Amino acid sequence: MNEPRANSFPAMDKPANSPGFSTSPTVVRLPWLRTLLRIVALSLGAAHTVVAIMQQSMNEDGIDYLDMGDAWLRGDWDMAVNGIWSPLYSWILGAMVHLFQPSIAWEFPAVQITNFFVYAIALFCFEYFWRELTIIRGIGVPNVQDRVDFHPAAWMALGYSLFIWCSLNLVEIWAVNPDMCVAAIVYVAAGCFIRIGRDPGSLRSALGLGLILGLGYLAKAAMMPLALVLVLLCAGLPNERIGRLKTAFVALVGFLLIAGPFMAALSMKYGSLTFSEVSRFAYLKHVNEMPYPNFHPVLDCLDGVPEHPPRKIFDDPPVYEFAEPVGGTYAMSYDPGYWTEGLNPRVELPRQARAVATQGMVYFDLFFRLQGGFLATVLLLLLMSQWGGAPPARRGLGLLLTVWATAALGLYSLVYVTARYIAPFVLLLWAGLLTMVRFGEGPHHRRLANASGLALILFVWINIAALNLEGLAAIGGFSPLSESGAVPGQFSDGHRADHPAIAEAILEDGLETGDHVGFIGYSFSAYWARLARLRIVAEIHPEDMAGFWEAGPEKQQEILQAFASAGLAAVVSEPAPPGWSSPGWEEVGRTGYLIYRFP
Repeated sequence: MNEPRANSFPAMDKPANSPGFSTSPTVVRLPWLRTLLRIVALSLGAAHTVVAIMQQSMNEDGIDYLDMGDAWLRGDWDMAVNGIWSPLYSWILGAMVHLFQPSIAWEFPAVQITNFFVYAIALFCFEYFWRELTIIRGIGVPNVQDRVDFHPAAWMALGYSLFIWCSLNLVEIWAVNPDMCVAAIVYVAAGCFIRIGRDPGSLRSALGLGLILGLGYLAKAAMMPLALVLVLLCAGLPNERIGRLKTAFVALVGFLLIAGPFMAALSMKYGSLTFSEVSRFAYLKHVNEMPYPNFHPVLDCLDGVPEHPPRKIFDDPPVYEFAEPVGGTYAMSYDPGYWTEGLNPRVELPRQARAVATQGMVYFDLFFRLQGGFLATVLLLLLMSQWGGAPPARRGLGLLLTVWATAALGLYSLVYVTARYIAPFVLLLWAGLLTMVRFGEGPHHRRLANASGLALILFVWINIAALNLEGLAAIGGFSPLSESGAVPGQFSDGHRADHPAIAEAILEDGLETGDHVGFIGYSFSAYWARLARLRIVAEIHPEDMAGFWEAGPEKQQEILQAFASAGLAAVVSEPAPPGWSSPGWEEVGRTGYLIYRFP
């Protein structure tokens, strides 16, 4: 099979009523436009990355992936194999840290630069998918120029616009999580799926699809069921029955070749056949509404008993210790599956219905509020489509892509939906629906095609512009925002922690890499501990901070002795309330954070 040239716009070399599609399509060249759109996509991604670097941007999941990357590289297999966090992204971050050995001040910026390269790879993966989609769409076919369709330039611009919107608005390039990796893999998988549809007899393409889907599972556990759905959809591709079954079987073999070893390692670690622990924990947290890590007050509302919960070492305020056996900067975050083992999801119709309704509101906000104009235009085009002359293969592939995207949206709607989870599938949904649009003949249909193409691009860019203007207004300069609308690294009370400064000051105060510390505050975002290579192994939760600072000196000493009994080198606290006074505490540099060192 011959690939379309990289800087060319592909098209079919068969007429529109042909039952199949050529594997060697002719091309309509638009290299200048492709280059311009690449520059726009990369420039916007780079701008967001620069701001994230300036802000030392990090998020909670990122600390666990960094810790896991270290575990893989030092051969700590028991710690590296984790039922909550998938390994692929940790391998990327671990390799970066191992190769470049960034300083405290440069570790988080190095992660952001790595994220930018992942974004660039996702862009090229998207281009492969959009080329394949364009071939089955048949846009710009040289020998069928009279056929009405989207203008090739508008179609290309629309694709890149959707990619930029999904990557920056939904996935968020500055977020330290594997979702950009997942997006890249989803685009390649969708492109391979279309390639199989164009060349049904290609078992090499089927094997490639399976291998890519296996890599998707290593990026995120949710890709396991979604990979199986796409393998099953191979049975709906245009081919004879035996050929379809052979294609699906080869794809399944490729998937198991990549995913099988990690599934086996997980099953051996947990003592039963499993591909992930994340579904159980996510259901407990989002549907059963279990607070985490402080789940002790609601145990009566959950099924089962935790087999090894964190150990309470003081009652009022509660102090919890969790030094062993889980590793990581903050063990409660690194393996929630271990600490909640024994707790089982309670499936109740009212709670499940409430969860689905809540996630439905997320979809309503995404598709109707943010993309209402785009949705209305696509639906109108589908209603006006002329189906008579459309190749069945094109309609079928567009429908199958839509089914896969809908399956992903439906899967997340049962438990928890956030924009970065579904971003690539939103793009696939629009792509599948647009593939099924077919214009009629005549000048008025050509005007409709041109006007609708421009309108769709405009709707997408309104959302892209809104994100950047919102960031501009948020901090007085071009800045990304997190999903919650807060500037990355900012606490709910508005205090922004300077994590590198905290880490450097703590080490200058005499603590050493590898020391165990306690923490009073929100340990999930104690990123300084990762930078200083300290381990938080005991804590007072944020809701109980006031109980500590309002206690008298004698009780505070009792609490500190409880911390000391866990073998800690020090206790660190978020900034105390105004007017605090307690002997033995010192400010960490000029950060507002406090430290109490044990002899």
